[in-house]
Amino acid sequence: MKNKVSRIDYSKAMLPRTRKVQLGDCFKMNYPVLLKCGLMLLVFFAPLVGFSFFMDFYYVSLISHSTEEVEQTVLIYKYILNGGLILTSFIALLGLSGVIRVLRNLIWGEGIFFKEDFAEGIKQNAGKNIAFAAIFSVFYVGAYVVYSLFPTMIISMFGLFLFALVFLPIYFWIMFLNDIYDSNFGAILKNSLFFYVRTIGWSLMGILMPLSLFSLYFVPFYLVWLKYIILVLFIVFLFPIIVLIMNLYTTSKFDVYINDKNYPDYYLRGLNHD
Repeated sequence: MKNKVSRIDYSKAMLPRTRKVQLGDCFKMNYPVLLKCGLMLLVFFAPLVGFSFFMDFYYVSLISHSTEEVEQTVLIYKYILNGGLILTSFIALLGLSGVIRVLRNLIWGEGIFFKEDFAEGIKQNAGKNIAFAAIFSVFYVGAYVVYSLFPTMIISMFGLFLFALVFLPIYFWIMFLNDIYDSNFGAILKNSLFFYVRTIGWSLMGILMPLSLFSLYFVPFYLVWLKYIILVLFIVFLFPIIVLIMNLYTTSKFDVYINDKNYPDYYLRGLNHD
């Protein structure tokens, strides 16, 4: 079998000297790779988007009947909605695992074989990513149940805020750590907590963009089509850029706290640091 040759030339002289410069280079020289990542994300996010779309229309028909029984039905609807979104998010994580691997190879200056790299990312990382997501989902379900039972109490929202501002950023650190280092569950969780605490401000800022999608919840139902156009555009064009920026940022921190002493082959990889 003949070895494939990457279409992208990564001679050392062409490599940037900083991760910030590298971000611009990714746009100027490798934007087609970002676009491919966006399209693959759309494929794997399709079950989640489709399920949400169906549930939105079902909710419209549900609330059109103003009876006392509807209130109880709406509560059940919300549980089904959240359960379905959790399950379909596991499929989305397959695509995200593949995209993280492709973008990691991009910033490391390695040749990009999109299909092979994408599949390898899923094969090596999706298992742990989904396992961590399942564990964290238990905390989310508990927080949501408390909130749904006591929606008027501010204290009941604490669990949801804790999940959004602590568990989600830690989970993103887990995904990027998992893509590079072959560690057990305990080590990955410990290191992700370490990086979250050391970079808490940037970690929270990084999670704000994905969380901004929840603002689509307030789009009126008669504009539901607009909601999903925005969502699709976000997934295809903006989400790969967010993942790229997160990848560059986490890689820079791994260089400082891990690679410099423990993994010299990974240190400043993809940069011209002569």
